[in-house]
Amino acid sequence: MKQGKDLIDQQLKSLQTGAGTTASSSKTASDQRSIAQQAPAACDQAASGPGTQQARSGADHVDAINAVFTLLEDAYPLKFKRAFQTHEDIIRAKRVWKNSLQEFSPRRILMAAKKALDTVKFFPDLSDIRELCKLRYDEVGLKEPLQAYYEACYAPQQHREYPWSHIAVYLAARETGWMMLRSEEQRIAFPVFERNYEILCNRVLEGEDLEASILKGIEDSRSKEVTRLAEEAAQQHQRETMISQGIDPDNGASARDRLRKVFDQG
Repeated sequence: MKQGKDLIDQQLKSLQTGAGTTASSSKTASDQRSIAQQAPAACDQAASGPGTQQARSGADHVDAINAVFTLLEDAYPLKFKRAFQTHEDIIRAKRVWKNSLQEFSPRRILMAAKKALDTVKFFPDLSDIRELCKLRYDEVGLKEPLQAYYEACYAPQQHREYPWSHIAVYLAARETGWMMLRSEEQRIAFPVFERNYEILCNRVLEGEDLEASILKGIEDSRSKEVTRLAEEAAQQHQRETMISQGIDPDNGASARDRLRKVFDQG
């Protein structure tokens, strides 16, 4: 089992320094080539991406899956052989695991595999690793998103020096906008805060820079929903204002005439 753990520790160190990872043996390199040959949809995309960063990311995911399988084989030799009886079985499984875990960073995958040895009672399968890859706020000293949202909304101060439960709460609130948190309804403000907070929480888990700017995510579906809700709220407020002033909001000509009379009287 030492070989598998050493391989994972080596890759974690390489990812932390940004140097990338390398195959630790001819068997690992062979498996990596096999994944690339048998999973063209996943690996070719990384190889032919717009830049070397994307290609490196794809290679790091392949290396991470190889390391996980090496760890499992070392830790559970008999169960591993029963699960993957032939070399072709291993290659197919690696392809499925890589595609399924693609949404998680290589570091997260490697950490989940190490944790699986201590938390999973039997031979860890793909669903176990996926579950361990998911963010758990309490494990890194963070509040759940809704709790963090309430802390940001009701904090008596809006300064970094305030004793926040975690600096991520302050940064997420600042990115969301204090005015939005204080003036908008929860159904509008919370999704924006939640997105920013989750990005920051993942950075905490990955050991990344919390101060780096957060992309606005224009194409993010939740951002589109937030924009839609805000527009609906603004339109509803406008309708209510017009009705209170005796203006028919559904009759454009009537509305214009009413406004013209108001201006003429002024």
